[in-house]
Amino acid sequence: MDTVHVINHPLAGNALRILRNRDSHLKEFREALNFLGLLLAVEACRELEVQKDQVITPLDTPAECSFVDDSRILLVPILRAGLGFVESFQTFLPSARVAHVGMYRDHDTLEAKPYLNTVPDEVEQYDRVIVLDPMLATGNSGVKALEFIMEKGYDPGNIAFVCALAVNQGIEQINSKYPQVKIYTAAIDPCLNDKAYIVPGLGDAGDRLFLL
Repeated sequence: MDTVHVINHPLAGNALRILRNRDSHLKEFREALNFLGLLLAVEACRELEVQKDQVITPLDTPAECSFVDDSRILLVPILRAGLGFVESFQTFLPSARVAHVGMYRDHDTLEAKPYLNTVPDEVEQYDRVIVLDPMLATGNSGVKALEFIMEKGYDPGNIAFVCALAVNQGIEQINSKYPQVKIYTAAIDPCLNDKAYIVPGLGDAGDRLFLL
């Protein structure tokens, strides 16, 4: 699938090893997710548009430079777990704005229930939207978040979805509804269990980040 990018970096395995381990403590889990987020951020930012300007070096010589205007980038973490990637992306994009989409899962129907949407209406102020959620499982939360963004008028071709783990079911749901959205992930796992958790996965990312 051309819209799916699995990062190919040996250090991603170091982070995933900690994240998957049920014995990893909260501090270890947070640090590993942040580290993995840095690797994902580098890959997801690879296609950002650059601007050109000129600076004067200490040798009193002009140098042509390129730069990313990160104030025109919007990060959209899906609460709660998406917050675990925000610091990673702000390391490289310190002027990026952050909007929040809040979801909880109905454990009987597996439907995504929204409770918060702060995606701004000022579409013209942003060149790129990056949705953050460590897990792309059923795809229900991801699609709902993308719906919120599209309803505001954002171009799906300028949106990226970043996750630590994905399964084909979630990927296919996003691809079927928003084929222009690019997905960045560290691994694609085989399947979901009967409770819609990714297997082998890493458990509930939100719980492991904030509650355990």
